[in-house]
Amino acid sequence: MRSRISLVCIAVSALLAAVSGMATAAPSFYGYTGLLVTPTADALNEGEYNVAGFALDVEEGADSHVYAANMGLAESLEVGFARLKPEGRSGETWINAKYRFLPETETHPAIAAGVFDLTDEVETSTYIVMSKSIAWRGSTELGEITAPRVHIGIAGGQIDGLFAGISLGLGDRFLVMGEYDSENINFGARLAISKEIRIHAGFLEGGDDFGLGLSFNKFL
Repeated sequence: MRSRISLVCIAVSALLAAVSGMATAAPSFYGYTGLLVTPTADALNEGEYNVAGFALDVEEGADSHVYAANMGLAESLEVGFARLKPEGRSGETWINAKYRFLPETETHPAIAAGVFDLTDEVETSTYIVMSKSIAWRGSTELGEITAPRVHIGIAGGQIDGLFAGISLGLGDRFLVMGEYDSENINFGARLAISKEIRIHAGFLEGGDDFGLGLSFNKFL
């Protein structure tokens, strides 16, 4: 565990020293737009899309690969799929959809509702979630802390009950994330190495599992 943490920190620090830019919304490890495994109220707009690939190092069970794609079919309506393939086993394909019916403003949060695993390959889940920025700024040696956001929702299914998370920018390309997924606390980071490309890293299942991946994101 310590060696994995050290490798991630070294890689992230090197990339931070080499690049600058903005970290924006991107896929979660399960495909839909979100933090690590929990959804946020962010949704792709019409014509926007992303594709992603992730590797999950699982302590209990088979290591897995996840391949995902999402597209904005209309303003604030996101649909997509995620293909989960455990090593040595057949995979499942999840169909996901999310609609943001209230955008964020200075006075109220963004609110969205969605479903993942629509075809019940594992367990269909429905949720409603809100996301709101906090009017606060700070700084660290890695750069200015920007755009802290709080995400709170409730779901039924694979995520069952109350979930919550926080995300904040460090510098202008690095996004750190922490979340409670109704059972475990997960934490990780997302790094924009260009306008379109994101590197994802995170510790899941309370730190027992590790995920690493890459996504291509087209924003209008």
